[in-house]
Amino acid sequence: MELLLNDLLGLLEGEIGLYASMLLALQKEKKAIVDSNHEELSETSREKENLFLKIRILEEQRLSILESLARNLGHPAQDLTLSKLSQLVQEPQSTQLVGCHSTFLSLAQSIQEINLSNKALLTHSLDLVNGSLSLLSDLLSSSPVYYRTGKMEAGDQSGRLLSGKI
Repeated sequence: MELLLNDLLGLLEGEIGLYASMLLALQKEKKAIVDSNHEELSETSREKENLFLKIRILEEQRLSILESLARNLGHPAQDLTLSKLSQLVQEPQSTQLVGCHSTFLSLAQSIQEINLSNKALLTHSLDLVNGSLSLLSDLLSSSPVYYRTGKMEAGDQSGRLLSGKI
């Protein structure tokens, strides 16, 4: 069982490294969004996809080891969390599992925060693009400002440069 625990701890450390790399990739993505650097944005997107694949592979291995540990401990695998497992095993693995648990929580919170920030930046960028397209479509309307008779047309919002909404 100690061998299984050591394998699990090794996998958890690997996952922590991958999640830390994901956090760095998301920070690079945020910088690329702010700088409007499309090449860097594409590169970070590929980097994130690769990290997701690596995380998925380690996650499958972790679940396999966790099932073996659950059989040895006589607990259902779905109920065996890191904090529960840390209570069931001896030192030093118990302390290491608690450390992994707190590191995962910290990384998950940081990743969630930067994801929300990136989402807000992208939404704002999309709103700006939509506003620009709306402005251009209003400026390029097919109806003329002056008729041949010399009378002005009372257009709805054509030529308006400022938006009333923020």
